Amino acid sequence: MNDRKRLSGTAIALILSLVANALLIGFLLGGQLGERDRERRGPRGGAEHMIARGIQSIVPDEDRAELRAAFRNAFRSARGQWHEKRSARDDLIAALKATPFERAAVDQAFLDMRTADSALNETFQTVLADQIAALSDEQRGELVDWLEEVEARRAERWEERRGDRMRREEGEARRGPPPPR
Repeated sequence: MNDRKRLSGTAIALILSLVANALLIGFLLGGQLGERDRERRGPRGGAEHMIARGIQSIVPDEDRAELRAAFRNAFRSARGQWHEKRSARDDLIAALKATPFERAAVDQAFLDMRTADSALNETFQTVLADQIAALSDEQRGELVDWLEEVEARRAERWEERRGDRMRREEGEARRGPPPPR
């Protein structure tokens, strides 16, 4: 007879739960730590946020307060949408914790997250379009120049990273310290 004891179903479930919780905690902590570094990495939120930053950089100082107020009011009016997004994220976490695992619950949580993101983007883009419409032709030209300059810098950084990666693959000496992980 075999002297080893078999793990009970409860013990296996406990082990799986511990592993799932550890993964979830790592996922959440990693996201929080990434938030701290986001300011150094550059603008967040995609093209819309970049356009908003561009508008803010070209409008006269006396108009910036009005611009910030418009965006602040848009975010306040979208509180329900922010709540829906957080709720969808909470639903995802609950679905990840669930035993037995239900793929449909995860799929639904992701769908709810996409729907909430889409509604928030639409709200922000509407305010952004209003602000762009209020710009003069000259200011819109300045905005385009600013955006093209930012895009050129981004492309240049991407090419530098791509070149570094290709040199490493070819066995050449690497320039500078390794990127942070």
